[in-house]
Amino acid sequence: MIADARQILKAKFGYENFRLNQEAIVNSVLQRRDTFVLMPTGGGKSLCYQIPALMFDGLTVVISPLIALMKDQVDSLRLNGIPAAYLNSTLSYSEQQEITRQLSANKLKLLYLAPERLLAEGSDFMSFLKQLRISLLAIDEAHCISEWGHDFRPEYRMLAKLKDAFGDVPVVALTATADQVTRKDILERLALRNPAVFISSFNRPNIRYRVEPKRNSFDKLLQFLAERPQDSGVIYCLSRSGVEKLAEELQTEGYNALPYHAGLVKETRARHQELFLKDEVKIIVATIAFGMGIDKSNVRFVVHMDLPKSIEGYYQETGRAGRDGLSSEALLFYGAGDVMKLRNFAVVEGNDAQTKVNLRKIDKMAQFGALTTCRRKYLLEYFDEEASGNCGSCDICQSSVDWFNGTIIAQKALSAVARLQERFGVVYVIDFLRGSTSAKIWQEHKALPTYGVGADISKEAWAQYIQELLTLGFVSLAEGQYPLLKLNARSYAVLRGQETVMLTRSRVVVEQAPAKGKVPYEAELFDQLKIVRRKLAEDENVPAYIVLSDASLIELAAYLPHGRDELRRISGLGDTKIEKYGQAFQQAITTYCRVKKLSSRIAQKPSQFRKPPRKEPTSDTREQTLTLYKQGKSLFEIAHMRDLGLSTIEGHIAHFVLQGKLRASEFVDSRKMVRIREVLDNMGHTPLGPIKEALGKDVSYGDIKIVLAHMEREGVA
Repeated sequence: MIADARQILKAKFGYENFRLNQEAIVNSVLQRRDTFVLMPTGGGKSLCYQIPALMFDGLTVVISPLIALMKDQVDSLRLNGIPAAYLNSTLSYSEQQEITRQLSANKLKLLYLAPERLLAEGSDFMSFLKQLRISLLAIDEAHCISEWGHDFRPEYRMLAKLKDAFGDVPVVALTATADQVTRKDILERLALRNPAVFISSFNRPNIRYRVEPKRNSFDKLLQFLAERPQDSGVIYCLSRSGVEKLAEELQTEGYNALPYHAGLVKETRARHQELFLKDEVKIIVATIAFGMGIDKSNVRFVVHMDLPKSIEGYYQETGRAGRDGLSSEALLFYGAGDVMKLRNFAVVEGNDAQTKVNLRKIDKMAQFGALTTCRRKYLLEYFDEEASGNCGSCDICQSSVDWFNGTIIAQKALSAVARLQERFGVVYVIDFLRGSTSAKIWQEHKALPTYGVGADISKEAWAQYIQELLTLGFVSLAEGQYPLLKLNARSYAVLRGQETVMLTRSRVVVEQAPAKGKVPYEAELFDQLKIVRRKLAEDENVPAYIVLSDASLIELAAYLPHGRDELRRISGLGDTKIEKYGQAFQQAITTYCRVKKLSSRIAQKPSQFRKPPRKEPTSDTREQTLTLYKQGKSLFEIAHMRDLGLSTIEGHIAHFVLQGKLRASEFVDSRKMVRIREVLDNMGHTPLGPIKEALGKDVSYGDIKIVLAHMEREGVA
């Protein structure tokens, strides 16, 4: 069956090979097994049900939350020669009747619906579907069913009835963002039966993450946009008024920008969205009402003017950039004031559990904004994925940092927290340290010895230092609506002079212009091909990226294919698209090559995607780790001293456990080792992510790697 699936992948969609876990997921669905798919935005989730849909005899019903997503998917499928349709409120009665007729005649392979349409009370549509041969149910944006998710939609709760209504029809649930709690909730609420669970890497290596202080954010935004005059992007604001104001200001500055939020008239929203999708407008300024399910592949940047409410929301919104795999930017303007504003909105009356979850998510987002360590590592570890300590492509990892010994500054801050009996938040502590004469400072606090000891440090600098102390774990925030500073074990170690605190004095980002593609290409031809694509898209009345993505155009401009057989080597060009558009693109390429005296380079194109060879650490660097460990240094200290990620150091240790030079029991206690071995025995050769999830938060990836090495040495792994 998989061989047939690969043939469809190439013939219909134009790709030689599956990506990430796509092949295993497709195989699971073809086995008619309930399947849960967590795959990053742009990872190719839709192919996981579209290919089985073409292989099953009957109809695949896709539950989708947004009209724009349905239209986008159906337009794309039709251009690939696949019979698909959607039913929603944008269609006239006669159009809906025609689709119903096609369904009855078995003329369609995929039908996209909103959950309300499928399960509306008093509707006979469910009865109608039961008369058809339904082969597969696909639930897109499945996180919408969970209250713990970042985009809960009550209507999704009705989907729990699907299993009862359609008996043995397999269900595939798909989402791009869900933490452990949300994943568990999705599986339970959809009542999936013994589901196969696939969790792909959350890493989007083509996205560069960057955070700037919020002060003068509009001027910084103008500079950012001036460097990308031809690029398409989304700018998110927290409020509708913020969206309107920013869109107007950008228009005044000469930018082609339009607003989008739920308060606009429905027709206006639809028109603005269509103009953006068709590249007639380069910039959309929006609230989070815009974007879920938007499949525009050539978004080159996403900017957040305000702090998002959660890492999940931030990850999904930034994931709308670079869906074609080309280099893209995610810029966030961060200010402590946003944190307080969001915390005030986080309280859910009568639901303390939800309030607690909301506040925790906001605090995690605040930590991301104030990081002094790799942002990509933070994002991946939030989703329980192991990551190295330096990604090389976020602002932190591309920065030159001036560190200094900030132990005395830390002791002043921690002493202030202690003297104030851990009853106040960051703003009050800073005012107290600076000796503020404001009436809000309690009179009795002005008599304390720590009052005013930090008057020589600015308010902004104190805010940065305290946030660094929070990020580094030298002080904690109390849970609840009011984020009070609390001391912990490391706080007392610093106060007793037992631990050194390194803080940052300054950070200079080394700017790197993002590459437009993975291979050298003819830029002039690329621009000509975009003109050809735009004309074809206008004829089809679809967005240009649906005809062919920027990534595919770059391949055309790089490898200069001649003839139908060579065009088939280009990713994204299936048989149907070659038949419809091949001649137009071929003519532009042939003319360009004749003028420039160039010939085809298709022989230089790799026949398939290949993972770059993994760099094994040299024996020298491993030996350095071993030497430091034998000198009594902890793994954390070694990582800090060598400027390496803790996971790298743990990998070195696992290597020496495998060699027999170190014992696993030196690093993992016996009870934990027994638990890890039991899970490894049960799960077999599974990626570390699911193993880590099964073991819980008290077991690290390092623990697992060390036990694996121990078992391999024993000959049982």
